[in-house]
Amino acid sequence: MATYLVIDPDECIDCGACIPECPVEAIFADTDVPADEEEWTERNETESVDAPLAEGDSPILADD
Repeated sequence: MATYLVIDPDECIDCGACIPECPVEAIFADTDVPADEEEWTERNETESVDAPLAEGDSPILADD
């Protein structure tokens, strides 16, 4: 089971609404990605192509 979500850069409208919603503070504007996290930019682009849409009942989105 996946333990993280990916963001499709082609679908993202750069509104920033997801940034404060991330419980582990792992989402950044593409211009603010820390150097040690830059690998995730390409990983998001690659993995988001086949990823299912996360919805409210997603186990990843569930509150613990």
